[in-house]
Amino acid sequence: MWNLLQQKDSLRDLEQPDLDLVTREQLAQHGKSTLTAVLSNAVAAIVVSILFSQQLNFWALGGWASFLLGASIYRLQLGKQTQRAAISRGKALRLKRRLTVNAAVYAHIWGVGIACLLTVAQGTQFGLLAVIGAGQISAGTLTYRHLSEASRAWTFIIFMCLAVGLIARGGFESYGTLVLLSMFAAVLNKNGVDIFNGFVNQLLTRQESNRSAETVKLLLNDFEEQSANWLFSMDQDGLLIDVCDRFAEAADRPKKLLEGSKLTALFADPKDRNHLKRKIAKSIAFRDVPIAIKVGDEKHWWTISARATGPSQRSSKVAMRGVIADITAQKSAEEKVNYMAHFDGLTDLPNRRLFNDTLDRTIRNAQDKDYIALAFFDLDHFKGINDTLGHPIGDKLLQAIARRLDHLSHSGDLLARMGGDEFALLLTGNQAKKAEEIAQTIIKKLGMPFVIDGHDISTGVSIGIAHWNAEIEHPDKLLKYADLALYASKKTGRNRLTFFEQGMDIAAENRRAMENDLRQSIGQQEMRLHYQPLVDIKTLQKTGFEALIRWEHPQRGIVMPDEFIGIAEETGLIVQLGEWVIRKAIEDAAAWGEGLNVAVNLSPSQMRAPNLLSTIVNALARTGLQPHRLELEITESVLMQDSEDNIRLLHQLRDLGVRIALDDFGTGYSSLNYLRSFPFDKIKIDRCFVEAIDTHEDCRVIIRSVINLAKNLGMQTTAEGVERQSQVDQLRLEGCDQVQGYLYGKAAHLDGCTDLRSEDKTTSNLEALTPSDSRPAERESLSDDRRKSA
Repeated sequence: MWNLLQQKDSLRDLEQPDLDLVTREQLAQHGKSTLTAVLSNAVAAIVVSILFSQQLNFWALGGWASFLLGASIYRLQLGKQTQRAAISRGKALRLKRRLTVNAAVYAHIWGVGIACLLTVAQGTQFGLLAVIGAGQISAGTLTYRHLSEASRAWTFIIFMCLAVGLIARGGFESYGTLVLLSMFAAVLNKNGVDIFNGFVNQLLTRQESNRSAETVKLLLNDFEEQSANWLFSMDQDGLLIDVCDRFAEAADRPKKLLEGSKLTALFADPKDRNHLKRKIAKSIAFRDVPIAIKVGDEKHWWTISARATGPSQRSSKVAMRGVIADITAQKSAEEKVNYMAHFDGLTDLPNRRLFNDTLDRTIRNAQDKDYIALAFFDLDHFKGINDTLGHPIGDKLLQAIARRLDHLSHSGDLLARMGGDEFALLLTGNQAKKAEEIAQTIIKKLGMPFVIDGHDISTGVSIGIAHWNAEIEHPDKLLKYADLALYASKKTGRNRLTFFEQGMDIAAENRRAMENDLRQSIGQQEMRLHYQPLVDIKTLQKTGFEALIRWEHPQRGIVMPDEFIGIAEETGLIVQLGEWVIRKAIEDAAAWGEGLNVAVNLSPSQMRAPNLLSTIVNALARTGLQPHRLELEITESVLMQDSEDNIRLLHQLRDLGVRIALDDFGTGYSSLNYLRSFPFDKIKIDRCFVEAIDTHEDCRVIIRSVINLAKNLGMQTTAEGVERQSQVDQLRLEGCDQVQGYLYGKAAHLDGCTDLRSEDKTTSNLEALTPSDSRPAERESLSDDRRKSA
């Protein structure tokens, strides 16, 4: 029964402004019933005093009444304070706490008094006393209905006191009364919670209506004032004329100071200033030129457009007119997206992408006599630390390790987190010559204990180092050598340093063996497709499935894509393999319900294949699948290579009715530019942003910007890697359309997807998920697994 007393009210998820509003309204509404409540308690106290005046000592009865009188006077004082028009947040919270404490004291006075009287009550006295006790519980629920904490405290304390009194009294009538009283208190508590939630919801609905009305009013005013942009005019000398108030406010400069000054004088960057000077001097029209400007102590970004005036207007001395827009927010979002794409969100170190780019430039620019060393290292037994102390402690440990490593690195070194507990260090020049000494220092320093949230944590580090020479023309080869050396360190005992040696290249032999098996697998029909659901975030119904490939090798067993997709790309087998995936996925989808679509990943190699279009057209025609039920996912790497040809092919596919999605949005170099080059139907938000949406405000801001951008461009959004319900709740709040991840199901064989034939079945019960179902999901798509192996 007491689980009902612990029901959540409507205040848990409110933002601070709404919480302040509810708190003040709680106090105001409660204050209106204070006097009535005190008077009713006084009447009840008089009845009890008269009823037991012959049985109780005068001083005991008088003492109880005195306590009640003191609590009543204090309650009246608090009630008077609630009616004050202006009250700060802090005072409101303190007053609310005092009312709750007063309610608890009040309840103890009544509860203890009635409990004591129950032990001496006789006949009619017992019945009247039980009625008074039940009446006090209901009266408290009513008078404290706007203060949920006080209401629950009142109900719980009086009930417990009465329960103790009835048990102490004993007898059938006492126990029967206790059962009825328990049911009565539970119902009252439930109704009290419902009344309070209704009060909060009604208040917030009224507040939201007021906000909506205010928003409409602001939008109308903004429209009348030429929205958020502002106009400007210049004479033939490039001097500003008729400066408006909006311009002066945006520039944070007096209007008189701007009048007659040069527009270009506002910009500190010589390149920006000279660029505009040349265009203004020649009266050349320009559009959306981005310019950085210093406003106060902050850097803002404007876009400026202008054109020369017609001959009829030049008599007014106006030579050019234009418009300026503040794009600071958009620029900040783009910079944040770019930062997230190149730096690790946990440690703020460069990520794998930035490290690989830097390594590539370093090797391309290296001379024969240059010294370059690459060190790979990861923590020993880090998984055990995560499993025993939890992931939050593991994350803090990684941050502490990153800081310690950063202190050990020198100017010119590049330290990066490559993922998980793996780090990399790029050394050049004299630092590369001292690679062994630096590595030994790292082993020593990281071997010292870390104190994380009171835990003494000791860990080791295994390091593999590969030195560059002129024969290594590609960074992947150096990365491979360092990785092999790291593997050797871990294999030979961990917490040690190993340099790459040619004998470690045995792994390449295994790779060639897999290549031979892969060539035979297609003809021997060893490939299988698994499907992972795409879920509508509003209805929680499956709208389709993403096709993911698996290799069922007779000796190796189930081979995951990250083990063979890279080989398929390098050998050209990816084209043949990709054609089979397309035909098989379309064939399977044709047998599903009409409302279910299928998504297939395309790699850059497939896009370059001359028969890709004909393969898709023939498969659609043969199966009768409607083109709009097929969705092709590409990544930015597809557009980076042969972009004009690829965009032309994408337009041809879209003209057929096939939907095109941009996968892993935000992790590449210029996602926003690609949105301009092709009208995608969908944007898939990469898991690196989704992972921390429920814990990091910066991720929420970025995802909100992406979703708003997609909506304005008429595109859907799908969030990848959803593993927690809190992520779904936040994504739904931000307006995302679809979600995909382990929370809604792993990729399964066609036979394991029991609802592929019906579009009416909803997703499985989320509460049935076990912790193992919610572990971080591996990326399983064709193109992403290829990138992993690369």
